[in-house]
Amino acid sequence: MRFSVSTTRRQVPSRAALAFFVVAAMPLSLSAHQTVDVIIQNYRFEPAEVRIRSGDTVRWTNQEKRTSHSVLFSAEQGGESERLFPQDVWQRRFEAPGRYPYSCGPHPEMKGVVEVVAP
Repeated sequence: MRFSVSTTRRQVPSRAALAFFVVAAMPLSLSAHQTVDVIIQNYRFEPAEVRIRSGDTVRWTNQEKRTSHSVLFSAEQGGESERLFPQDVWQRRFEAPGRYPYSCGPHPEMKGVVEVVAP
């Protein structure tokens, strides 16, 4: 009588494959902060509302041809950028979660909001 023995070979992943899966399954590093751009153009902030994580930065760039603007956080005393002339850039890093409404100092009809959420 003959017995048939069936064996199943298990594929063992290589170390490189295991490393890939471990890295792919890890959450994004908390230190991987982003910079979000807001363009100042046509007397508007574009986009007018941005949502970022704590520790991220918002960068405003004036792309008007002849007009200067500023970024004014009126709820914060002294929370205004210097005047941004055409092609000038100003940025701010946001650490605390919250809602940060802002406007343009010389043009208060220009409004925007930065919403900061916990990572």
